Amino acid sequence: MKVSNETKVGLIAAFAITVLILGFNFLKGETLFSKNNTYYAVYDKVDGLFRSNPVVFHGVSVGTVTSVEMDYKSRQVIVSVQVPKELEIPKNSTLKITNNDLLGSKAIEIIIPHDSIALPTLAVTGDTLISKKDAGMAQALTSVLSPLSESINKVLGNVDAAISDVSLNSTLQDLSEALASFKTTAVKMNALLDGKDAQVDAILSNIESMTKDLKTSTPKINEIVASLDETTQELAAMDLKGLSTEMTAAISEIKKTLSSIQAGEGSLGKLATDDALWNNLNKATHDLDSLVNDIIKYPRRYTGITEKQRKKGDEQKEVEEGITLPDGK
Repeated sequence: MKVSNETKVGLIAAFAITVLILGFNFLKGETLFSKNNTYYAVYDKVDGLFRSNPVVFHGVSVGTVTSVEMDYKSRQVIVSVQVPKELEIPKNSTLKITNNDLLGSKAIEIIIPHDSIALPTLAVTGDTLISKKDAGMAQALTSVLSPLSESINKVLGNVDAAISDVSLNSTLQDLSEALASFKTTAVKMNALLDGKDAQVDAILSNIESMTKDLKTSTPKINEIVASLDETTQELAAMDLKGLSTEMTAAISEIKKTLSSIQAGEGSLGKLATDDALWNNLNKATHDLDSLVNDIIKYPRRYTGITEKQRKKGDEQKEVEEGITLPDGK
């Protein structure tokens, strides 16, 4: 039997249409030849969940997201997923939106509560399950940066209060006066001992003679004299003049350090006198806080994979804040 050309063209067209429909469904993430159950969940927002994102159970991909649609009356997002019929899901299970990787792509995780294992009431296709979602990447970042920002502000506030405190300036002034008085006393002591070496030697000689005479006394006196002799020998070995010189040099160095701080030299001096440093630190903290708040409020501007997605984030900010963003911002 001869087949006409029209019949051949019709068969080829039917085959092409069938392949096209199957390929289109495959690209949407739908399984072609296996039977699936469809479940729904309702969210306030989905933060970048798209059709064909995976559905995972115990870390294994078991299905796909088949649709993400907005209910314009309730302003909620209705998400449908397909999983194989072989996977029996209790009715009180949860469809949780999670971060699938570090780039911010999303997936839906099926969570079955522990109390559903004994006598579960299974969900049937078309049921709406409990919805839940993880914190987004922006909120996770905020949970780390917000305590850090607060700690920085507290430290800067404490340092600023300590440096600007009147009692600190008064203490430094009193310390400077005490060191100056100590320096004067050291100079006077040095002048008193200068030129008196001969007299000191004579006094030591007399003491030595007295100790020789006392050696003939009772054993108790001999012990006292021996201790006194050792003490006088240690005093004779001391270099009081050199010690006074070293103390004077140390006091001079301390005075130079205090003068440098008051003149704004060095790191501590800049902290005590440079107001611009504090202004810059406060501005940096404010800019960081503004960036974190913007990421939280408009995550699509930063996590959008395509330029179109990021553009939608910019448009959302323009509408809500009543501003016009410059191109490329």
